[in-house]
Amino acid sequence: MRVEDLPRIYEIEREAFSDPWPFEAFQMMESYHSYVALIDKLLIGYIICLCALDESSIANLAIDPEFQRQGWGQALLKFAMDDLETYGISRIFLDVRRSNLAAQRLYNKLGFVHVGVRKDYYHDPPEDALVMMWTKETT
Repeated sequence: MRVEDLPRIYEIEREAFSDPWPFEAFQMMESYHSYVALIDKLLIGYIICLCALDESSIANLAIDPEFQRQGWGQALLKFAMDDLETYGISRIFLDVRRSNLAAQRLYNKLGFVHVGVRKDYYHDPPEDALVMMWTKETT
């Protein structure tokens, strides 16, 4: 992810989420492990990971709605996971809306398991978040 990608990333953010991050949140990307998906130079998705010691948290993952359900999310997530492993990451956490069954299936497919619930985590619309975790030992 590069600074010049931010306008396109924010466009995808607003299209993909009912409660998007503010643009300013993306401007702090220097402290993130961030990756983008491109098709013929068109940015179609991104993933932002926060890392500390041997753990990472996926803070945000989005694919342009026009390109969803075509395998791009899985490819981007798998690429990020593989790269994070090279930095010594052995455990990855993420939050997902309870109603987002497609995302949960994707995460399960890549070895994530349900480990908790964050009550009323999301605001627009209000909803619980399921906490999922991947560990190097589960794959």
